Amino acid sequence: MKLTTTARHFEASPDLLEHTEKRLGRLKRFFDHILHVDVIMSVENFRNIAEINVHVNGHDFTAQEESKDMKLSVDKAAKSLERQMKKFKGKIISNHHKPRHGVVVDVPEETVIDSGSIGGTEGPQIIERVPRVVPSYMVEEAIIRLEDDERHFILFNDKETGKLNLAYKRADGHYGVIEAGP
Repeated sequence: MKLTTTARHFEASPDLLEHTEKRLGRLKRFFDHILHVDVIMSVENFRNIAEINVHVNGHDFTAQEESKDMKLSVDKAAKSLERQMKKFKGKIISNHHKPRHGVVVDVPEETVIDSGSIGGTEGPQIIERVPRVVPSYMVEEAIIRLEDDERHFILFNDKETGKLNLAYKRADGHYGVIEAGP
C-alpha cells in the first residue's frame, strides 16, 4: 500500500504522520490489495480537515471529515472508509447475483469413501453420496470468500464462463485459479 500525505497551511508533525499511517494500515483487513492511499490534511481557521482517498483495484473510496483536532479528523475519516469498504465487500459477497430463471443446474455429489478400503483387494468402498451445491462467484468474489473463511481452496462456478473453477492460496502468497476443461 502506497501512502501519500499532503499537509496544507500547516506543518505535519512526525507524530501525526505516524498516527495516520498506523490508522490507515488497519484498512488492509478489508482489502489486501489496496493500491494507493492519498491523505490531504488542511487547516482553515480553526477547522482541521482530513480528506482520504483509497484506490482499490477497480474501485475508489473517499471520506472527508473535520474537527478541532487533526488526529480526530483522520480517525473519523478512516472510520467512514472502513464502513464504506465493509459495505462494498458485503455487496461483492452477497447473493444478489442469483442464477437466471430457467437455468438447469446440475447438482454434484460428494462420494464418501471408507479410508480402510483403500489399497484393499475389493477396491474403494463407498459409504455414502452427499449432494453438494457448488456456489457461483466471480473470481474476485471467490478469493474474498477464500480469505474470509480462512480456507486453503474453494470450488466454485465462474459467473462469467459458467465453468467449474478451483481457487487456492499458493505457497508464495498469491492465488491460483484452475479452470475445468472445455
